[in-house]
Amino acid sequence: MKDTERFEIQAEFCKAMAHPVRLQIIDMLKHRDVAVHDLAEEIGVSQANLSQHLAVLRAKGVVRAERRGADVVYSLANRKIVDACILIREILSEQVNHQQAVITR
Repeated sequence: MKDTERFEIQAEFCKAMAHPVRLQIIDMLKHRDVAVHDLAEEIGVSQANLSQHLAVLRAKGVVRAERRGADVVYSLANRKIVDACILIREILSEQVNHQQAVITR
């Protein structure tokens, strides 16, 4: 695989996570597997809207679904996704702190 192909795949993966609702889904799933109706209720979106976001995350391999009785339960496909999100938030926090320090000088 060429580097350009790898960068394309990485960019598509990042696009899949580039929405506040999708980041909330990931954040909820870092603690436990969650049924669709619970995700919708806790995030505060309709199940139809949530299903669209879950489809994007599933297509890129971020989450996986499993039927448990009448429920469809979601989990993270890879725990490293949580680490990546934490790292990005740390970087953003450092940038904000730096910008505030520059403004107050």
